[in-house]
This record gives sequence, structure tokens and C-alpha cells, in this order.
Amino acid sequence: MAAETRMTVLEKREAAPGMTLAERPVPTPGEGEVRIAVQSVGIDGGVEGPFYRWEESYHRYEPHLPQVFGHEFAGVVDAVGPRVEDWTGGERVAVEPRISCGRCRNCREGRSNLCTEETGFSPHGRKSIGIDTEVPGALAEYVIVPARNLYRLPEGVTFDEGVFLELLAIGVHGVDVSSFGVGDRVAITGPGSAGLSALVAAREAGASEIVVIGADVDEGTRLPIAREMGATSTRNAAEGPLDEPVDVFIEASGHESALRLAESSIRSGGDLVQIGVYHGAERVPVDLNGFVNEEISVHTVNARRESDWRRTLAIAPSVDLSPVVGPAFAMTDYEDGFDAEAERAGVKIVLHP
Repeated sequence: MAAETRMTVLEKREAAPGMTLAERPVPTPGEGEVRIAVQSVGIDGGVEGPFYRWEESYHRYEPHLPQVFGHEFAGVVDAVGPRVEDWTGGERVAVEPRISCGRCRNCREGRSNLCTEETGFSPHGRKSIGIDTEVPGALAEYVIVPARNLYRLPEGVTFDEGVFLELLAIGVHGVDVSSFGVGDRVAITGPGSAGLSALVAAREAGASEIVVIGADVDEGTRLPIAREMGATSTRNAAEGPLDEPVDVFIEASGHESALRLAESSIRSGGDLVQIGVYHGAERVPVDLNGFVNEEISVHTVNARRESDWRRTLAIAPSVDLSPVVGPAFAMTDYEDGFDAEAERAGVKIVLHP
């Protein structure tokens, strides 16, 4: 139980690059809620990074400043609100940032990632901790979350690795929605958090071959990490179509050129799994006739389902996630952390409040 009445947060106060350390009251959990003492929070290169730099896509937040972001995090249950039965305090947890109603059709079918009732201000249109204007995030010493969003960290999984579990669950989701079978060949474009999560998921599911494809900027950084994490080969996207088509192609980069590569690299009857988001693009052209002629199935992935969390927690103790987590910085050194994210110094940069 927190003895303090004030806490340090990292907030965006002004419509300009940067953030500011500030003080806010320690929040009190309400009915069905818990308070988390945040131990580690990630810097997402598609969310907190551009928000910090005040890129144009985030200018719509200006009327709602100040805001505290931070949606990838892990910590310790510090206090529980009324009608919370499964948590008592002291548990080490990872957190699902999407907020759901638990009542709509999608929620009742285990697809709370597609909740139709809890809409919000976030880019994907759904309410999310640390992205929605009404729900403060984890760039803070303490944060309030719905009790149903907690997952106990497996023994041996660190808080920094716990930050990565919600990302790993996206990769698990991507493999699961495809027709992947043991021994299949897989290609993955984009060796960032989502792509490397898909790599781990495909490896654990029994892929016979996994090729990870990146760009020039990944040659000396993320492609070597992909090999360390189990890729059987890596290559530069500039090399063109694969020598042999794959069974499942997972596009995790959000670049149109990667989609063009996928169109020429999937076997007849194979699968395309689209995880990457095309930021700034309303429409992306697709060779749909080609997919129809070759009966290539297209699957899209948005966040995580309950079943993806279960599978992720089952494999996490046997997976070494240390190559994809860090470097870590104290939250007071946030400028160094955001510089590291911009310079691609690691896959998942984390801050410690």
C-alpha cells in the first residue's frame, strides 16, 4: 500500500516536442479496479515515441493536454478497490491495456480486443490505458487499471520482460489466426517488437524455417537480434522476392513495399497475416485478384485476445526475452530513453518510474 499522497509522472504539457516530470495525487482504485505500482514501462515507437516528438498524427491531442501516456507496462498490485476478488496486493503482474466492457458479443466470445462498447480517443478507436485521453497511463509511479486486465507474471519473468508480454501475445495471435502447421515455412517483414514477437511465436509453434526481412537500418541492429531469437535466416527487403515461396507470410512492418514483397512470396493456398499498421495511409493497394487466383487467405490482427494471453503466459518461462528488452533508463532520465528509442538502440526501450 502506497504511503505517499503524491507521485511523479511524466506528462505531455505543451503542444511541442518533449515531456515534463510533474507531480500528481496518488490515485485511488474504484470498484473493480486495482492500483499498480509501476516497475517498468515501454516506449512504443508507434505511440509514445511520436507523441513525445509531437509528430503531426498526434496533434489532435492538443485540446486534451496535459496527458500521461504509457500503455506497455508491468508492476506490482499495490491496492485493490471494492468488489475485487482475485487480487489482494503484492502480486507481480503484466497488464492488458485495452479496456473492454465484458458484455458485448465480441467480449463474451473472448475477443475483448474488439470490444464494441468501450470506444475511445486512441488511433484505433478503442479505449486503452495510456492512449485514451480519459485514462492516464503508466509513465507514472502508480496507475489505475481494471482488475480483469491483469495477468500474473510467471516465475522467472522480469518486470522488463513483462512489458514485452502483451507484444508477444500479438505474435501468438498472428500465428494462431493463420492455417500454420508444424513444419511450415514462415517469412516475417519488420524486425521490430511485433515482428520479433511473431518470430518467437512461430518458433515455439514448430516452424521449420523462419526468414526475417528488414531494411538497411536493421542490418547491424535488429536482424542480428532476429538471428539470436531463432530466425533461420535474415535478408534485406531490397533483395526482392524470396527464393522459395513460404506457407505463412507475416507482415509486421506497416510498409507498402513489404506488402508488395508478400504478394510475390506466398505459395498457392498459403496465408498472409497483416499485423503492421500503415500509419498515415488511408488506403493501401492490394493485388486482390492475385490472392483470389492463388487462394491466398488474408488475416488481420488487432491487439490480443484472451486466448493469446493464455498461450503467451504458457511459453514465457521457456523463452529468453532479454535480447528484445532494453536498454532501461530511470524515468528521471527519460530524455536519454526517448533518444535511445529514436536511434533504435534497442527493440523495446523501457523506463523505470
